[in-house]
Amino acid sequence: MVTTTKDEGAAFPRAALRWVEQQLDGRVVALERMVVRREAWRADIAHRDGSVRPVFLRIDRELAAGRPYPRDLARETALIRRLAEHPDIPVQRIHGWHDGHCVAIQSFEPGRAGLHEAPRAEQHDVMLHFMEIMAAMHRLDVRTLDLPQFDMPATPEEHSLQELRAVDDPRLARLPVDGSAVLGAFGRRWLLNHVPRTVERTVLLQGDTGPGNFLFENHRVTAVVDWEWAHYGDPMEDIGNLWLRDFFTPGCGGDLTPYVRHYCERAGITLDRQKAIYYLAHQMVRSVITLPALVQRPDWKSTVALNLGYQAVCDLLCCEAIGMYHGMAEPAGERLHIAGREPGGELYRVLAQQLEHGIAPALQDAFAKATAEGAARIARYLERRHLHGAQSDALELAGIAALLGTRHRDLDAARVALKRELEGMPAGREPEVLGHLWGVARRHMQLAEPLVERWRDCRLARLG
Repeated sequence: MVTTTKDEGAAFPRAALRWVEQQLDGRVVALERMVVRREAWRADIAHRDGSVRPVFLRIDRELAAGRPYPRDLARETALIRRLAEHPDIPVQRIHGWHDGHCVAIQSFEPGRAGLHEAPRAEQHDVMLHFMEIMAAMHRLDVRTLDLPQFDMPATPEEHSLQELRAVDDPRLARLPVDGSAVLGAFGRRWLLNHVPRTVERTVLLQGDTGPGNFLFENHRVTAVVDWEWAHYGDPMEDIGNLWLRDFFTPGCGGDLTPYVRHYCERAGITLDRQKAIYYLAHQMVRSVITLPALVQRPDWKSTVALNLGYQAVCDLLCCEAIGMYHGMAEPAGERLHIAGREPGGELYRVLAQQLEHGIAPALQDAFAKATAEGAARIARYLERRHLHGAQSDALELAGIAALLGTRHRDLDAARVALKRELEGMPAGREPEVLGHLWGVARRHMQLAEPLVERWRDCRLARLG
């Protein structure tokens, strides 16, 4: 049995590995933590006939610890098993599920996820195939699926509000109110102010669908993966989700229009662009609401640098999506002046260099290497916070004072007051509040530049 670390807290549980071996009638000869935001492992299984086959192991440590939540791995596993009955929706096979360990053994399907790295011709073919898969999924009769923990929305408004409630978590209320929490409160109020009043069809949604959440090979999708946020809802929500996934893993050549039209023809659905923008914002608001729990109470075993960078990008993209809904461009707010090298940050820079040049190159394990490189990026981010954080905070505090008409003793108190005010925000105040929050998000992106380099050139594609 092979593990990648001596620390039991970071290792895959030994008892669960023994169950995996029993379930697959083999022996784990290699185990590798995968470099993804949600914990996953690749295990190589040696069988008596001499063959070695890989499997994909997913573990839900929160559920195993007796802390269930609305979108747990047991729910996702039951859905994947159900979808495997439909050959036009390729998914991983479930080789086993253990209620105690909360571990799913999934087939290791061929293919890669980086559609943005594929030649343009292959991108085109893969995207067309994926749109056909999404159409097949949206043609399923949801009344016959009988999925556990899947609630059917009773009204058009519930198609939006159900997912907004799904991110409610009492633990979030105990976190300090940061800039993202204020933006999340604004976004929640905005979604309620503009909730769609009609829906063409209730369908099964993947909920976080598109490039990066499917594997492909030889111009075809081999498996659609990551069904954590699947639910019943409005098909335009998956169009909004697709729009967002293409931002992070572009594969449409900058224009989603022909692919969405292909989907609409196959699914028998009419494109509602304004509603698709609403659901793009919906996805962003839910990300903004939940990310503070990951970045303010980080687990040392998690992808901390990735989560920090993702938060900065999501905050800015959330403002952009809401602005797009209203035809509003980013305001010309005050930016931070950040020079290339400044005194006062030398220790952070040396730490980053030691991690980048003295530690990461010597590591063979992919997850350990990515963790060291991420720690270097965090050090460079902390340097920028050390040098320019006070200026950023002062600008945010002044902006809140202008919105509320009152001054507060510190930024923490001002954020709490603004968040409270936003809970009852009328639609007429949205543009001025959005303008302030957009400026905060842009300056946060400036500070987080070492963490967001991978997304520097990402843009939302056209959708007509």
